[in-house]
Amino acid sequence: MLLAQAPEDLVRVAAPCPYFGACGGCTLQDVAYPDQLRLKRQRLRDVLERVTGRRPDLEIIGLEDPWRYRNRAEFTFGQADGRLVLGYHVARSFWKVVDLDDCLLLPLAAMAAARAVHRWAVRGGFPAYRPRTHEGWLRHLVVRASRATGRVLLCLVTAPGAREPIEELAQEVMAGQPEVSSVFWGVSDRVADVAQPQALSLVRGDAYLEEQVGPLRLRVGAFSFLQSSTQLAPRLYEYVRAAAAGDAGSVMWDLYCGVGVVGLYLAPVARHVYGIDSEPQHLELARWNAQANGARNMDFRMGRAEALLLERRFWLVEGKPQVVVVDPPRSGLHQQTIASLLAARPRRLIYVSCNAQSLARDLRALLSRYPRYRLTAARAFDLFPQTDHVETVAVLDRLP
Repeated sequence: MLLAQAPEDLVRVAAPCPYFGACGGCTLQDVAYPDQLRLKRQRLRDVLERVTGRRPDLEIIGLEDPWRYRNRAEFTFGQADGRLVLGYHVARSFWKVVDLDDCLLLPLAAMAAARAVHRWAVRGGFPAYRPRTHEGWLRHLVVRASRATGRVLLCLVTAPGAREPIEELAQEVMAGQPEVSSVFWGVSDRVADVAQPQALSLVRGDAYLEEQVGPLRLRVGAFSFLQSSTQLAPRLYEYVRAAAAGDAGSVMWDLYCGVGVVGLYLAPVARHVYGIDSEPQHLELARWNAQANGARNMDFRMGRAEALLLERRFWLVEGKPQVVVVDPPRSGLHQQTIASLLAARPRRLIYVSCNAQSLARDLRALLSRYPRYRLTAARAFDLFPQTDHVETVAVLDRLP
C-alpha cells in the first residue's frame, strides 16, 4: 500500500460500486481513473526519493478499461444477522464480511459462479467458520477466471469435514454454470484466517486452467501466482525482458518463479534461465509451461530462495548470474536472500514488487551494502485499478 498525502486537486467521481466504503477491497473508486494514476505515480516517486535521495523520472502504465480486470479473487464466508454471507472483509476488520452480490473488478462469469456456490451453501445450511472460536466449516472460496478461454476454476476451502457435500456442489455448479471447468476442495485447520489450504484435491473437472499472457500459453492452478490483470501483465514482462536484454546470452536467475512466466520472457535473451520456487505444484506447471512454449534453456530448482542460494554446489555447477529477477511475495525479500544476491554480484538486479513499503526496505539494503548498486530505472504498472496498490519494476545496476 502506498502511504502518502493525496493531492487536493484530485477529480472526484461517484463510486459505481454500492459496497464502496464498507468493503475493504477498493479505496479509490471515487477518484477519476487518470487521477488514480497520477496519485500512484506521485506516491511511488515519493517512496523512491526517500530511498535514493533523488526524485526518479517514473512512468506509470494504466489499463484501458479499469473494470472487471481481475483474474482471481479470494472470498471469505461469514455470518451477518444470522445469515451466511460471502464476500470481502469489511474495511479495517478481521472478523466482519461484506455480503457481495457483485464485484466490479471480477469478470461476470466469475461472479455468477461465486453466487451459485453461495446459494448452494445457504440451502445446505452449512455454517461459516468463525476465526475467534474456531468453529464452523466454510472458510473461503477462491475463484480464478481465464481471460483467454472464459473458463472459471473454483476452490472451496473448508475446515476438516466430509467430502460428499463438496461432490454435490461440484455437480450442481458445473451443471448450472457451463463456464466452470474445475472444482477443487481445500482443507485447512489453521488458526490463521488465510485461504491457503493444507490439503488440496480435485473434485471434478480439469486439473488446471489454461491462460494466455502475451504470446505465452500457460497452465495455472488454483493457487498459482499470476499478475492480477492478464491484459496489462505482458507490458510489465516485456519491460523486464528489455531490461535484461543488455546481458543477452548470459545466465539469468528467476527467483520466486511461480509457473515460470518471468523466466519464459527471459529465455529468448538468455543463455540459460534458472527458476527457483518453494512450491512443487508451481514448478510442475512451470516445467510444462516451458516445454509447451519451446523454452529449452530453462531449468527449475525447488527450495526457499534464502536456503537454496546458500548451496555452493548450485553456484559451482550452474554458474553465477549476470541478471537476477526477483518477484517476491508482499513481505519482500528474506535478509539472507539479500545477502546471497549481493554475494552473487550480478551485473543487474530487477526487482518486481506489489508492495512499495517492502520494496523501499529492500532497496535500502541493496543500495547501501557491498557491492554497491544504484537504481538506474523504474516503471510502474497499474495492475490494481480502484485500489491503493501498484506494481513496480526497479532496475539496479552494480557499480564498477
